[in-house]
Amino acid sequence: MTLADNPSNNTLELSIVLVCWNNKDYLGPCLESLYQSNLDSKFDVIAVDNGSTDGSQEMLREKYPQVKIIQNDHNVGLGKASNQGIEATTGEFILLLNNDTIVNKTALDAMVELMRKQPDAGAVGCKLLNGDGSFQSGYGGFSTLWEEFLIAVQVGERIWPGYPLQGNSPSVRTVGWMSSACLLVRRKTLDQVGLLDENYFIYGDETDLQYRMKKAGWKAYYIPDATIIHFGGRSMNRWKRRRMVYRGKMLFYKKNYGVLRTAILRLILGILSFIKLLLWGILWIFPSRRERAKLELNSNLDVIKLCWQLK
Repeated sequence: MTLADNPSNNTLELSIVLVCWNNKDYLGPCLESLYQSNLDSKFDVIAVDNGSTDGSQEMLREKYPQVKIIQNDHNVGLGKASNQGIEATTGEFILLLNNDTIVNKTALDAMVELMRKQPDAGAVGCKLLNGDGSFQSGYGGFSTLWEEFLIAVQVGERIWPGYPLQGNSPSVRTVGWMSSACLLVRRKTLDQVGLLDENYFIYGDETDLQYRMKKAGWKAYYIPDATIIHFGGRSMNRWKRRRMVYRGKMLFYKKNYGVLRTAILRLILGILSFIKLLLWGILWIFPSRRERAKLELNSNLDVIKLCWQLK
């Protein structure tokens, strides 16, 4: 899919796409921060709702009638919903923004300015901060098998916190990929490389997109002086997230890295998940660990099934 039907010769500079799913308590403050920021760029907002049942739609219609709403009757996934929003945009630049963020004028204006100054920039991202103001890395290089092994055995995070995501760079730099929590993309780039791959329900879609950008000659720029707050992890628990993250990794390898590396990745994840399954099976014997053990057993069993079954 491309944006051929929405040409970039328009008066709107920036279109902002938000995907919503039962996150009203964060969506309201996010929109408030946008509309109070007095951006230099003329912008519009498209909210794609994935069948929320928490009153998000009513809140949008009542408090933010200027937001264009695309309503799905169920959760179609982040990738597909983002594409629905992108296809409804007309801006020269498109901002993919999580609704659990608080943005500021300086950050978004700086991202647009860099996009203007760097004609090779296909994507631009800024520094993500946790709710307490501490650094939250949101960028990294493209995956390697060694890196995935270090993640799976939890050795990498002992090398440095947040492994394999990269640390707080003091200057503007090009990176492999950046989080779509706040990711500015060029319409012209999407016209060339296509939209997000909807086979990724969530996790991995933005990495895949930026990998295609890189292969087409575009660069991804990280701006450390532009910051937004990203609360993160509000839509699912850690055990469900593990399955979706691993699914995204396997899809990315299958699509971009070939049969051999994909098979090795599945072998690594499958064997390590089986070992964890045995260890948590032992811990299940102890009543004080039983509830946690149930969650871990189901989670690791899901990963093993993915390694075997994922097409």
